[in-house]
Amino acid sequence: MQVPFGVVVPGRPVRTDWQQISETKFAMNIECAREVNDLVLFLLPGSALPPDCGAVLYWQVQNGEGYEMLGAIANTRPSGVFRTGFAQHEQVLRSVDGIVTLGVSLEKLDTIINLDIAQAGVEDRGEVAKKIAINLFNFMQSFDEASRPGLITVPSNVFERWM
Repeated sequence: MQVPFGVVVPGRPVRTDWQQISETKFAMNIECAREVNDLVLFLLPGSALPPDCGAVLYWQVQNGEGYEMLGAIANTRPSGVFRTGFAQHEQVLRSVDGIVTLGVSLEKLDTIINLDIAQAGVEDRGEVAKKIAINLFNFMQSFDEASRPGLITVPSNVFERWM
C-alpha cells in the first residue's frame, strides 16, 4: 500500500517518509519535539482512504510506553492541525534525545466517531479562547458598582491585575 498521507511541522519540510509497521499502521520519528507546538496531518493529493476508514494520529516518546492520541482525518476531512503540547509534556521533557514517534492507524469511522476526536484539533482553540474571554469578563464585572446599567466601570489597570 502506498502511504496516502503526509505531515507538516511548521518551519520544516513536508514529510512523507512513513515506515509501514503493518497493513494499517505507520510510524515516523520527529526530532527536536520540544520545539513542535503544532503539526498538520493531511491526505496527499490524489490519495484517498478506504471509504469506511479514517486515519488516527498518535504519538509517544521514542521507545516510550503507549501512544497518546492527537486527532484524526478522513476523506471528508482530509487535513487537520493538531496542538501537540510536547513542550509541556513530562515524558518529552525527560527524554534525552527529544525524539517523538508519530503513529498513524487506519481505523473504522465508527471507532473514530466513538472516540469523539473526528473534529479535534485547532477547533479546540476556539473553546479555550471562549473560556478565557468569559473569565476576563467575570473578573471585570467584579469591579462594577452597578451605578450605570448596561455599562461596566473597571480600574485602568484591570488587565495587569487579571494577568
